[in-house]
Amino acid sequence: MRATLAFLVLFAFACDAMHAEPALGVGGDFTLTNHDGRRLSLHDLRGKRVLLFFGYTHCPDACPTMLSKISRVYRTAGAAKKDLVTLFVSIDPDRDSPAALKEYLGYFASVNAIGLTGSKAELDKVVKSYGARYAIEPSASAAGPSVSHSTYLYVIDRQGKTRKLFTHESTPDEIAAYVRTL
Repeated sequence: MRATLAFLVLFAFACDAMHAEPALGVGGDFTLTNHDGRRLSLHDLRGKRVLLFFGYTHCPDACPTMLSKISRVYRTAGAAKKDLVTLFVSIDPDRDSPAALKEYLGYFASVNAIGLTGSKAELDKVVKSYGARYAIEPSASAAGPSVSHSTYLYVIDRQGKTRKLFTHESTPDEIAAYVRTL
């Protein structure tokens, strides 16, 4: 009986360890300017679950789609949403001032989102540390430059470690279920 109980405890521990998500080895602390014009570091959010997304306010499709998806995550996350923060890191610093980020994120009021911007050098460092990509191509049109970018949603745990990447194909239910596990 004792041997069976010991086996079951060890088996349960081993199964739990197999399902634990290790840190992904991307990301890390950074400091940028938030949509209120103040400096904010990722370490300022320790103790919170963080969703991080790179985008820009003039994005015609991927960014509003992801922010709408994140809005649905907040609606289905249950109690986990009380300590959930979304960081929208602009990759278009020439057009995305703190005021522009604040106005844009106001359209997604159900999301506890903080817009972040900085110099191109600051943003490039953050983008590189997360393994993201973007390119800004000048344009002769009145719409401004063409911006292409990766669309990953990074999930960062309460200790500031990146635990999971979701793609644009991921559903709000999948994301919310994962957030609840942190």
